Amino acid sequence: MEKYHIVIAGNGEPALVCALSARNTYSDKSIAIIKPDRRNTIIEEILTPVTGAFNNTFNIIYDDIIAREQNKIILTNGRIIEFEKLVLASGSRAIEPPIEGIKKDGVILINKDVELIRKTKKEAVCAENIVVYGGGYIGVELCDELLRLGKRVTIIEKSTRLMPSSFDAEISFEIKKVIENLGGRVILDSKIRQVIGLDAVTGVKLSSDEVVDCDFLMICAGSRPNVDIAEKLGIIYDKDRGILIDEYFRTSDKNIYAVGDCAAKHDFFASDLSNVLTYSSKLEEAKLLGANLYSIIFNRGKMISYLSEKTDIKSKILTELKKLEITDDSETYLHLSKL
Repeated sequence: MEKYHIVIAGNGEPALVCALSARNTYSDKSIAIIKPDRRNTIIEEILTPVTGAFNNTFNIIYDDIIAREQNKIILTNGRIIEFEKLVLASGSRAIEPPIEGIKKDGVILINKDVELIRKTKKEAVCAENIVVYGGGYIGVELCDELLRLGKRVTIIEKSTRLMPSSFDAEISFEIKKVIENLGGRVILDSKIRQVIGLDAVTGVKLSSDEVVDCDFLMICAGSRPNVDIAEKLGIIYDKDRGILIDEYFRTSDKNIYAVGDCAAKHDFFASDLSNVLTYSSKLEEAKLLGANLYSIIFNRGKMISYLSEKTDIKSKILTELKKLEITDDSETYLHLSKL
């Protein structure tokens, strides 16, 4: 059995940033990183030529965690790793929408995997007629880049406008005009129902029964937290929004933490779980966690209970709104009875 002070499980940038931060803060602690495969993240590829191999700084184990017994984790190959602090940074995975024929060649689910990004770029350059499914930030960026490369591009969005969660209707309209001025086609308020073709994609059928020809389909349907590891370890999670953590990144086990895309976020204003996390924020969180793994005092019973917190905050907001309605009946304030 192997023993480490700190074990970090993950293959993304937050795992690496957390490990580097922990190393800088706790120079006397042994640190291991458990990666599911040998593929490097973008940050690793950038930093390796400068800093040398990360194996010189951390013990990197290429394997998967399959179970836990108290403060010991069991890997696929039977190795047992004992830890004092365990950080989960398992990231997220691309959402696969329910589309008939989605497994055909020429259909790519966009996520953050470096090798997939390279493969996608190579295939997109060779393709001539491309469909981008998903009019969010990534989909619009891809559409813009491909149009500037001279490709025929159609972007399809299920909402009534592009980038609905990022901008208001006025800016969405301007984005649509930019794409159309570049020669792209924008189809709104529509879904892809079927991928057409024998082995490879030759077109897509929409919910309106319209058929759009294409030789390459890029699906940007968002991502979902990887919570499989939470189930294996027996800690509390929400399958759609991630591993539940408190304000110190602690999970339901006091010695296990979660950070990055796999961890659920709490929206103070909505008093609910949120799946919105910017790239820079998760790296800053990983840095903060790595530097404070041994600084947090765990007080039993003090971990945030998301359901009770939500109820408490909603009650306070409703009380304040009632006061406003009583003191001012000029319709200046909105009545949010369904909050």
